[in-house]
Amino acid sequence: MSRLLLIDGDLLLYRFAFSNEYDFEWDTDTVSEADDFEKAKFDFEAFVEALISTMKDCGGGLLCFSSQPNFRYQVLPTYKHNRKDTPKPKLLYQLRDWAIAAFPSKVKPTLEADDILGVMMTKDPDQYIIASIDKDLKQVPGRHYDWKHDKKFVVTEAEADLYFYTQVLTGDPTDGYQGCPGIGKKRAAAILAETDDPWQAIVAAYEAKGLTEEDALQQARVARILRNTDYDFKKGEVKLWTPRKP
Repeated sequence: MSRLLLIDGDLLLYRFAFSNEYDFEWDTDTVSEADDFEKAKFDFEAFVEALISTMKDCGGGLLCFSSQPNFRYQVLPTYKHNRKDTPKPKLLYQLRDWAIAAFPSKVKPTLEADDILGVMMTKDPDQYIIASIDKDLKQVPGRHYDWKHDKKFVVTEAEADLYFYTQVLTGDPTDGYQGCPGIGKKRAAAILAETDDPWQAIVAAYEAKGLTEEDALQQARVARILRNTDYDFKKGEVKLWTPRKP
């Protein structure tokens, strides 16, 4: 069966926008900045074409891009607050506009690229392969391709759920949410290995730190990479994650 390659477009934007910006130091007091939009477009296009060509079981590719603002800021206003002072590449938005026009692409209001990948994959898993190097996408069951390591792999639903629950406990400082204080990967693995009810184990861990189930739920809703069950297709709205009832 020929599948469609779902490509994490955000990663490519940053990669090729940054790699085509240059500083020229004329002397100790004079530095000029320059960029090469044409080279950025060339590099971007060459990478996408090579990626699709590498995946011989795919009939084409679809690039997925984030929109701003995304729904997570409504759940946790400090989401990714640690990145606010990090400069973005100057070519970022120009390259984004070009890529969306140049390739089959998908952008959805309030969703990040990861969420689009997750929703599409879980809605019709036999049709797609996700191409990314983002560790967060291990939350998404289905076929994956890691282009950095040239690795194809399958994430089962159980593995995806475990990765999600682990991130609720450990948090992700890169994305600006903290999880349960003092819990790293080893402790999270031990907590989740000892229970048949992961959510209650997570709540207990939060309460042991003087926090509440609402605190845990807030972190879970920020951590969650959306699946098709987390999205209302008729309304075009996110359905915030809610733990399953026993």
